[in-house]
Amino acid sequence: MNPITWTLALVFALISLALLLLFKLNPFALEQNLLKKRRLILTGTTLKINERIVLHFMTLFRQTRCPPKKFLLLVLLAAAGGFTAGMLLFGNAGLALIMAVCMLPSPYFYLTVKSSSSAREEIEGLENTMSVITNAYAGCDDIIKAVETYVEEKNRYIPAPLRVPTPFDEFITEIRLLNPNIEHGLYRLSAKIKNRYFAEWGKTLILCHNDRRLKFALFPIIKAMNDAKSMQIESDGMMIRVWRDYLLTAGLMFSIIPLMRFANAEWFFLLTQTFIGKLLIILMMMTALATAFYVLKATKPTNR
Repeated sequence: MNPITWTLALVFALISLALLLLFKLNPFALEQNLLKKRRLILTGTTLKINERIVLHFMTLFRQTRCPPKKFLLLVLLAAAGGFTAGMLLFGNAGLALIMAVCMLPSPYFYLTVKSSSSAREEIEGLENTMSVITNAYAGCDDIIKAVETYVEEKNRYIPAPLRVPTPFDEFITEIRLLNPNIEHGLYRLSAKIKNRYFAEWGKTLILCHNDRRLKFALFPIIKAMNDAKSMQIESDGMMIRVWRDYLLTAGLMFSIIPLMRFANAEWFFLLTQTFIGKLLIILMMMTALATAFYVLKATKPTNR
């Protein structure tokens, strides 16, 4: 295998590792109770890895109103832009190809940052939704009926052609028509709405499905969610500053290379044409990619 093939394999391995860390997936983790894990998979209660990833991207596309075809087009444009920028910066097809591979996750970063504002708008009404469903459930002791009460009340004064399906509408449809397993439906509902308070509320609702006496534990979660709103405002400003500083630092780091072409042609040749120089550039691109995933994880909203 030539050095370019080895480098591409290394890039693919690092991107795969970054994605596993981002989605908190550990393929080497051993479940202590294998029988329980098998039972949960057979009954469809827990979500499989591929289902979690699909739901994550479906939620991302819904929040940003970006169809999958547009996302694929953005990925192709990012790869083309990375290859063009690599040719202009390094004048080397191999390095340009590696830069194109490193630019592939950039549309995902963009949509994730963009989804934060949409998610905040979505969460504005989430507290009220949780409160309505909790109050209805406390009165009827039926999770399906409580969610249906909220959905009917929400859609009462909206004409059918103008109604926008929400995860709660999808929850009712899935339970009634596809899979009657309430626990599995609640897991899917929690995966569609990225909010840690809602996830805790969903887990408590699953416990209430098995023991209705725990239904009064839902109200403190809603109160805690209300108290966290002021913290979210400060977190939003910090996220913008961190991304601005990161992009400025990455731009300055790579701007040295084209400046070197005019300042010292011999150094530029050693950096872009020798094995050690190419290795340093690859290390720079890998560092930029790894830190981008770290910034993405560090700047997620406090309620997620």
